[in-house]
Amino acid sequence: MVQLGVAQRFRTLKPSATVEMSERVRDARASGREIIALSSGDPNVPTDPRIIEAAEVSLHGGATHYSSSSGEPSLRESIARRELLRSGVRYDPDDIIVTPGGKFALLAALMGVIEPGDEVVVPQPGWVSYGPCIRLAGGVPVPVAMADAFDVESIRKALTPATRAVIVNSPVNPTGTVVGRSEMCGLVSLAEQHNLWIVFDQVYADMSYNGPVAFPQAIDNAFERTLVVDSLSKSFGMTGWRLGYLAMPPGLAKYVVKFIQHSIYCVPPFIQAAGVRALELSDELLPRYREMFRARVARATEGLQGVEGLLCTMPSAGFFLFPQVDGDEVAIARRWLDVLNIAVLPGTAFGDAGAGHLRLSLSCSDEELDVALDRISSAGVYC
Repeated sequence: MVQLGVAQRFRTLKPSATVEMSERVRDARASGREIIALSSGDPNVPTDPRIIEAAEVSLHGGATHYSSSSGEPSLRESIARRELLRSGVRYDPDDIIVTPGGKFALLAALMGVIEPGDEVVVPQPGWVSYGPCIRLAGGVPVPVAMADAFDVESIRKALTPATRAVIVNSPVNPTGTVVGRSEMCGLVSLAEQHNLWIVFDQVYADMSYNGPVAFPQAIDNAFERTLVVDSLSKSFGMTGWRLGYLAMPPGLAKYVVKFIQHSIYCVPPFIQAAGVRALELSDELLPRYREMFRARVARATEGLQGVEGLLCTMPSAGFFLFPQVDGDEVAIARRWLDVLNIAVLPGTAFGDAGAGHLRLSLSCSDEELDVALDRISSAGVYC
């Protein structure tokens, strides 16, 4: 009998640490345990009823068939306006592709510019899906440690003749760091010198607490080499809607859209109608959500600062904390789940540079967060 095997790309691919932990939490809850989940990046923001209504109206209006693989013109035009207001960059709607979430936008970007064997520099700690998406595109991820600050010189030292792109995420998941303009300009200069693509993940840009985000696509000479990945999931409480986008330099979309055509075909049009409505509500909703998470992050930071063996500082953005712990972060995370019924992720889920840290996602309710903080303060790091 012929022995059939699984493709090597999947044999070596690690599961998503965040998804895996979410499944463990679901299983534990199904068995009767009351778990406080500080592990998922799914913010506890209900989708605004007006956004839901837009989808319903679209459904009843007959938007139940295929859409354009690039995305509905109305949504791409709304995204272009959003980009102009946020970054100051004017995109033609034809250079924007609507995707099922930011993760697929990242994969589409990499599929568009990475050849087999190309190297992609990935600052760490960083989002768990960067490396796997690079590998799925046939590339080789090159992790560069920079836990404390974005370091262009460390990226320079990691470059080889095979380097094709650099992924930069700002604000950073998991640390909440916002890359400054001078560092971003340094990255752009480096990309010019070595003819590199910049894949910019700006998913948390609406959650910067201390001023505007520096967008590489807005820096001189960077627009033509920057691929922008974004999502409506975090900003609008729309994680389950699976709605993101990829914004590109002129002329690239006509090639990348082929990947969409031969994979998902399109994002459902009624979901895109909801996206249009969400963007119309930006000025009302985003400041409210940003302030809610800023207050929650501040309260959690203060609540953890007195815990022995744990060092926590207030991040500049996002709804994550990335405290340093005195001990084995994997063992501590496991102990918190088993003893305290609190799910967090070890920092090493975000790369080796995350060793000695935990990532806490403040995506639960305020009441659950208060309970979690009380348990951690009472039991300590080691329970």
